[in-house]
Amino acid sequence: MRFNSLTYWLFLALVVVVLWLLPGRRSRRGWLLAASYVFYASWHWPYLLLLVSAVTFNHLGARWIVAAEDRRRRGAFVLAGDVLLLALFKYLDWLIESADAVGGLLGLPAVEPLGWVLPLGISFYLFQAMSYVIDLVRKRETLHPFWDFQLYIAFFPQLIAGPIMRAKELLPQLESSWRVGAEDLRLGLRWVISGLFVKIVLADGLAPQVDHAFARTPQALGSFDVAVMAVAFGLQVYFDFSAYSRIALGSARLCGLKLVENFDFPYSARTPTDFWARWHMSLSRWIRDYLFFPLASGRPGLAGLCWAALVSMTLCGLWHGAGWTFVLWGLYHGLLIAGYHLFTFHRRRPVRRGAAVETDGWTRLRRQAGGVLATLATFSLVSLGWLLFRSSDLDQAFGLLGRVLTPWLHTHRALPGTFYLHTALLLGAVWLAPRVKRWLDRLLEDRSTERSPLRVWGLGLAEGTVLGLLMVLCLVYLRGQTTFIYFQF
Repeated sequence: MRFNSLTYWLFLALVVVVLWLLPGRRSRRGWLLAASYVFYASWHWPYLLLLVSAVTFNHLGARWIVAAEDRRRRGAFVLAGDVLLLALFKYLDWLIESADAVGGLLGLPAVEPLGWVLPLGISFYLFQAMSYVIDLVRKRETLHPFWDFQLYIAFFPQLIAGPIMRAKELLPQLESSWRVGAEDLRLGLRWVISGLFVKIVLADGLAPQVDHAFARTPQALGSFDVAVMAVAFGLQVYFDFSAYSRIALGSARLCGLKLVENFDFPYSARTPTDFWARWHMSLSRWIRDYLFFPLASGRPGLAGLCWAALVSMTLCGLWHGAGWTFVLWGLYHGLLIAGYHLFTFHRRRPVRRGAAVETDGWTRLRRQAGGVLATLATFSLVSLGWLLFRSSDLDQAFGLLGRVLTPWLHTHRALPGTFYLHTALLLGAVWLAPRVKRWLDRLLEDRSTERSPLRVWGLGLAEGTVLGLLMVLCLVYLRGQTTFIYFQF
């Protein structure tokens, strides 16, 4: 059941209607858990057996952990089980193929990969379970009932591709007497319809052009072609994944529950660390709290920050996919973050309370110009990394990087002008989006403030009209069911 399919919308409507009718928390929890398992089984029913096994293993492990005085050893055992499960299904074939490549140079016989199918969402739901186990070891979480824990892991809007929820963010909602209200329906529909628009019109509208460009050999492309390809794919993956996150948030809100947001205008970031504070925020928080901070604390000072950035971001790249291009993409971002710490560590000055701040026009202008240049530099560096992420193998990745980094040698252009124009228009829209959002937030401020009934009615009508137009555009641009990029992770 893809989020952009009619089957899913009929399924979601049934779930919401029944939730509305059910009287108590336990009945709503049971219905939502059953619906989540049906949703997951609809992809491939053996996946469900693995999901239930993983949930059961982690909850039994949690009970085992809290029964011990020293939780660390037992926690390490449970986490090792999760990592082993992820490695078996996601990385074993890649490791075998890599070993075969090295063995072939030494004249050793090849080993056949197992060919196991990657279960949908396994990287997401295992990371969510691992966050609960780690928080339990750190005594920041308590043991929760098995049925609530099952729904915390298996809740269908966030099961396939996140957001990766912390226990403290979702379990208290599940353990309260939540109900579906009118505000939930309004906000849920807003998230869902806007997500469909971003997926169908923006992401899927750009995808064929990006696929066509990356299907060419690097030798056939000029430097400008490759630069635009990097920007275009960066926009495509942003639209695609943020659309999924919007639909996930909206689907959860229609069920009366709130998920955390995953994106905060990442292409407006001014530094590499700022980018990761805005991009896939639920994963970024996981990497920061469970990898970066523990690694950095072992080596105080600048060396610790750089070491933690390199290791944690390389593992972040490996989490995204079993391939050397993903490993290099993660290492590249680790180098960006380490470089940022290297050049700014000794320049950071704590702001003294009561210190005077320059507010003259020239100072403000310099700061604004510096902010624009920082945004452009960060965007350019992030876009360069997308070439590693999108390339099918190292040969293509190095070929594309060689082209884009030597523009004086490859001045010809091979891609159509409409591709350049389409990418430029979308990039302009992305950079204008934060300003538009601030304007809309002021226009559609909290309805609890005093307003005339006519104004409230007018704003509601305007919002409904905009959402209706977005739905019409979705129907006009619909090209059939297309999968989301992050489903492969």
